[in-house]
Amino acid sequence: MTSRTTHTTAVFYPETDGMPMPDAEYQSTMFLEIVSTLATYFKDQPGTLVSGNTFIYYEEGNPQRRMAPDCYIIFDANRESIERNNTCLLWEMPGPPAFILEIGSPSTAQTDLVDKRDLYARLGIGEYWRYDKTGGDFYREPLVGEHLVDGEYHRFDLHREPDGMVWAHSPTLNLDLCWDDSRLHIWGPVAGHWLLNQDEEHAGRLAAEAARAAAEARVLELETELRRLRGE
Repeated sequence: MTSRTTHTTAVFYPETDGMPMPDAEYQSTMFLEIVSTLATYFKDQPGTLVSGNTFIYYEEGNPQRRMAPDCYIIFDANRESIERNNTCLLWEMPGPPAFILEIGSPSTAQTDLVDKRDLYARLGIGEYWRYDKTGGDFYREPLVGEHLVDGEYHRFDLHREPDGMVWAHSPTLNLDLCWDDSRLHIWGPVAGHWLLNQDEEHAGRLAAEAARAAAEARVLELETELRRLRGE
């Protein structure tokens, strides 16, 4: 991405620091799948912003006060502000992200467990989740979700299934986040199915269209054969 800056009240808020993302090679596949899955799920809610690895500035006038969560969700987001700045300026949003998820990696794990957790609590992030592909090398556990109560994080109940799946429910999203054999899957209790990312949803749509076309062709074939038998 070409670096540029935005100008708000005579202060520049860069959209990039010109540095490569830490552990980008390790995280990229997981990051893209998680953000794409949640963005696809919320695509019919225009005011819901699902994003990740973009700067969020949280102190007006101070470009050093910024963070870049792996995945975050803001409800009723100010789209015009985001499109204008190509960053997220929290003082132009209705509030902080309601949901943040970090992906465990070699160089970020300790920061996620301590510094970011403290910062997110101070900023009022309602839910903070951590996902560890390895099952525990980085966070000592595969998945943990926490919710903010009186300025402090408290853990959600974590359920462990006999087959090894670990999951917890996010009240903010009304979704179940599930660690299963290293992957993070997301279950929609209302929809009653696993959420798909953009590529999976597109592939499913194509398959459904192909099946419908095949069924219509078969009906036409049967109707033609029926007319032939009737001598029409």
